[in-house]
Amino acid sequence: MTLHGTEISFRLGPGTLDEARAVAARLRDAARGCRRHVLFVDADAGEYGCLAEWEDPAAAAAFAERPAVREEIASLERRLGTAPRVRLYAMEES
Repeated sequence: MTLHGTEISFRLGPGTLDEARAVAARLRDAARGCRRHVLFVDADAGEYGCLAEWEDPAAAAAFAERPAVREEIASLERRLGTAPRVRLYAMEES
């Protein structure tokens, strides 16, 4: 089975794990219909990524355009001075 992932990654800097968890919670709430939502953490570097897994590739592609997600991306861009990275993946289980 192939799943489809939408990743939003960002760097907040060291000591920001609670802030990253809050971002992840808002993105998770906006990800209704996904199979799973995961926060990747490198707390020492302050680098994070949120991955929403979808069965439908169209849903994965559309996720970043949902109003709540666009708002979160814009908020991160204001905070960071640059937009977070948004990538789509085909994910194959082995």
